[in-house]
Amino acid sequence: HVKLFRRLQAKWQCYDAYARVSMSIGIQQLLQTMTYYVLGCTLIENRTISTAIALVVIYQSAALALCYLDIAGVSKRIIFVVQMVGSLPTVLVLLALAIAEREESGLLQPPVHSVLTPAAFFIEV
Repeated sequence: HVKLFRRLQAKWQCYDAYARVSMSIGIQQLLQTMTYYVLGCTLIENRTISTAIALVVIYQSAALALCYLDIAGVSKRIIFVVQMVGSLPTVLVLLALAIAEREESGLLQPPVHSVLTPAAFFIEV
């Protein structure tokens, strides 16, 4: 059984590598999505800037840790730089929402115009 398993496993290595890469990219996108959701909940609905900052740091640190675990053969410095570029859009949205004008009740005024928002969009794409 062991010899048969090893022979069959050799034929499926490319599919296994593809599945691992797909899962890694999927988890990265899930963490990025959760970061944006948290920004909406904490900054728009609850107006708690410190919670938003803490959760963005936590989610982006988790994404960095997963990159360190998933990517082999690349220096840690390059992984860190690439992950920071990937985290930049969420930081820009955090800043845009934190400095946005609010009504007396604390709600955001409807037209939230910021130079940071289009920059975050183009970096994310």
